[in-house]
Amino acid sequence: MRRLKASVLHRMVTFAALVYFCSEVHGLEITPHDKEFVLAQGSSLNLTCSGSLDALWEFKRDDSQRLLNEQDENGNPRYIIFRSDPKSIALFLKSVSWKDTGVYQCIDHNSSETREVAVFVPDPEVWFVKSDHGMVTKISEESIVPCVATNPNITVTLYERDTNRPIKGQYLPGEGYKAQLEDITYVCQGELNGKLKKSQEFNVVSITVPENIDPYISTSKTVLKQGEPLTINCTVHGVELAIFSWHIPITAAVEAHPQTYESTKSMHSCLIFPRTTVGYSGNYVCHIKETVEGLSAFSSVSITVLENGFVEVKPSQGQNISAKLQENVELRVDIEAYPAPQVRWTKDGTTIMGEKTITIRQEHEIRYVTILTLVRVRAEQKGLYTVIISNGDDTKEVTFDLEVQVPAQIKDLTDHHFPGMKDVVTCVAEGFPTPTIQWYSCDSMLKCSNHTAAWQPLMPQLEDLSIQTNISYNEARKVSLVRSQVTFHKPQQVTVRCETANQPGHVSRRDVKLVSSTWFSQVAVLAAVLALVVIVILSIIILIAVWRKKPRYEIRWKVIESVSQDGHEYIYVDPIHLPYDLAWEMPRENLVLGRTLGSGAFGRVVEATAYGLTHSHSSTKVAVKMLKSTARRSETQALMSELKIMSHLGPHLNIVNLLGACTKHGPLYLVTEYCRYGDLVDYLHRNKHTFLQYYTEKNQDSGCIISRGSTPFSQKKGYVSFGTESDGGYMDMSKDEPSIYVPMQEQVDTIKYADIQPSPYESPYQQDLYQEQGGSILDLVISDSPTLTYDDLLSFSYQVAKGMEFLASKNCVHRDLAARNVLICEGKLVKICDFGLARDIMHDSNYISKGSTFLPLKWMAPESIFHNLYTTLSDVWSYGILLWEIFTLGGTPYPDLPMNEIFYSALKRGYRMAKPAHASDEVYEIMKKCWDEKFEKRPEFSLLVHNVGKMLMDSYKKIEGLHSLKDAFVGRLRHCEAMKSTASQAPPNRANKCILLFPRYEGWVRCILVGHPIP
Repeated sequence: MRRLKASVLHRMVTFAALVYFCSEVHGLEITPHDKEFVLAQGSSLNLTCSGSLDALWEFKRDDSQRLLNEQDENGNPRYIIFRSDPKSIALFLKSVSWKDTGVYQCIDHNSSETREVAVFVPDPEVWFVKSDHGMVTKISEESIVPCVATNPNITVTLYERDTNRPIKGQYLPGEGYKAQLEDITYVCQGELNGKLKKSQEFNVVSITVPENIDPYISTSKTVLKQGEPLTINCTVHGVELAIFSWHIPITAAVEAHPQTYESTKSMHSCLIFPRTTVGYSGNYVCHIKETVEGLSAFSSVSITVLENGFVEVKPSQGQNISAKLQENVELRVDIEAYPAPQVRWTKDGTTIMGEKTITIRQEHEIRYVTILTLVRVRAEQKGLYTVIISNGDDTKEVTFDLEVQVPAQIKDLTDHHFPGMKDVVTCVAEGFPTPTIQWYSCDSMLKCSNHTAAWQPLMPQLEDLSIQTNISYNEARKVSLVRSQVTFHKPQQVTVRCETANQPGHVSRRDVKLVSSTWFSQVAVLAAVLALVVIVILSIIILIAVWRKKPRYEIRWKVIESVSQDGHEYIYVDPIHLPYDLAWEMPRENLVLGRTLGSGAFGRVVEATAYGLTHSHSSTKVAVKMLKSTARRSETQALMSELKIMSHLGPHLNIVNLLGACTKHGPLYLVTEYCRYGDLVDYLHRNKHTFLQYYTEKNQDSGCIISRGSTPFSQKKGYVSFGTESDGGYMDMSKDEPSIYVPMQEQVDTIKYADIQPSPYESPYQQDLYQEQGGSILDLVISDSPTLTYDDLLSFSYQVAKGMEFLASKNCVHRDLAARNVLICEGKLVKICDFGLARDIMHDSNYISKGSTFLPLKWMAPESIFHNLYTTLSDVWSYGILLWEIFTLGGTPYPDLPMNEIFYSALKRGYRMAKPAHASDEVYEIMKKCWDEKFEKRPEFSLLVHNVGKMLMDSYKKIEGLHSLKDAFVGRLRHCEAMKSTASQAPPNRANKCILLFPRYEGWVRCILVGHPIP
């Protein structure tokens, strides 16, 4: 019984569902059911569409809304639309005329279901329904010309108006003539009972209709102050017909007058407000509707109008900063401000200026970042650093307290003996933070060492021992000075140790031996005094001898004269015996010395202006090498040897070339090319952030691009200069002697090829020669952008290899190839130099004392360190270290190895540095080949030029080719120019010798000697 009831219930539910489903599937239905109605004028028609809650009546013409809203002469609606029940909607047409001819649609927009019915109202006078505009928008190959006949019996044909050519197509009653149309004028012709009549003309216009529209809003500003103007532009691409509408704050709507205009396949709507108020803040929404397909979309932007400007700052790190000596320190502050702020950095109240240390960049419309970089921080740079950000409406400050940690070091340890009374030992140590001093003693005079337990700490004892400690602070050196004194009240015979430390793992210690004052000791003291007198006399003799053999300034470059058969012994040319050509001599009064670029133990390099170097009215910025006033004769000879070697080598694009010299009537001057951007290490440190930022931005997905305008940051005179701040300086050096500063006009950022070397090689004859080559060299523009790229690193490596290839071809060994001895000129041109004259190598951590000299051990090949063997292949080892410096962006080699026996043993075991983070596998492979233990297996510089050149982009290769062409002409013309200056005094064979040296340029030489321009 239960089973039967369930079966009956199931069938009833199924039947009800089927009934409901069938009623739903039936869909829309128009009654009456006729598909076409022909009505007499003045009659009426009632149409009912049923089957949907969301059904609507529409007229199948582009002006349907206007038509369905028309009124009769009494102001009553001609079309009445009403719902007879929830699922039915009726359309009542009364007093119909030819205007009502057309297709009426019942549309369910939810299901996209459509039902149509055609209505015709014949009029003997009006055969075709008139269109208000006569325009046909063509959105595909086939379009419909809306020449709708009022009588279904009229035969309709479509013609081109100008040619009367009939068009093949299909006439759709109630809609128009469908055919493939062009952008011309058409006309329809009707035929009824032998009569012909034409319709109005229809102009076809092609319109691109996109699949979707994507408007976007651009604005002059999204944050502004009241009273400032505001422009908001809404743009949509790929649309030709569209309607814009705006939804904006009420206050702004009063003044809003949107302006719509078109450009190539784009439409724009613009809002312009000459003066804004706080009430203009809010969301601005741009709505757009495409009128052909009815597509719509919107875009919005939020605008903030401030009553007053503001500044908000946030330091990126703690404001109490502790840095180790020689570390790089960055002080960074994130800024949000409007209007654009002005940024000023101060140290202890004094303004800091200099683009090399201060970076300010805009990251967003109101977001900025300022960074103060201290390269290789020194103890005297300790202090309070304050950044002041202001924009006229608000001012904020952030202060950093920088503490530089100086390792503790014992400066002095002395003992004073008072016979029969007491011994006093004084230890002086310095460092920061304030170091502590601990005293120890060892009773065993002979067995005390650093690793035994014989040392016992000394503690104050009332009658036997006392300890006094005084602490002071050296304001100039920014270090604490600790003086500790231990007093033994009874004679002692012990070894006393002073030990100081201020950092974990770093301890400085020194020992002194105390001997008790007995009769025997007094005799020993007398004997010691006599011995001391003898020693002093001997020391004076030795000092005189040592003084004569004391290490003096010598040029690192050596020219190989001959090599032994086994290749392990080299004989170098004595530069004293090289000739000096007086053609290099220039008048001393033509030089005006400027600021000191670098100063060392032996001499200095200054910036200068040389007049008349290229022609009588020229002025050229140059660098002048000179000795200090305390220089000895031997050092003068060494500088003269450098002059002879440079003139012997001749010019090259990647070498700091000799321009002239002053050897008479005063101190010796070497005039060389000036490189404004300093040494390569400093250059890499200064531009490191641009390299990292460039590749970070390059790897990010491109999103909404915001224009970054320039920011008016303040620049004022008066500043604190750090070691890396000297504009155009070569490196971090002290300026020890005052000199007359002559302001120089800076080079422009974008320069032509002929401006790269502002040297006398650029003679008028040479310029004519370049012009004969089609002007390509003079027209070449090289970027001087500070942005550092990977191709720049390869270019530096390639140019250094080219310069070293030239030196090797001249049998010249550099012996100190490193990034600090490579200078950067305009156009990122690299030049190799020897900067030993202006470097204090005795206090430079890159030079290690070994025997009686200071050597750059980290850059030296094993055979140079252990066997004192210098060759061009030992320079190849140094080139590999220089590559490591370049691709670590100025890192210090062997950062994990201390410079002691551990370094030597690691080098002997074959230890090599790991691949730098920014180097490719190809570059690192070149490094490893340069570091081959057997120097015979290392690649020569010509091969290195080839290998690095293959990695360069074509643009760099093109520039290098032009560089080489220029270099070839420069060397020859310079020598012949020198012949011209001394032609009147030179013997007749002088010109012949020049022609023999350069037979291909015989015509040019003769022209120079007689003073005529080159043909």
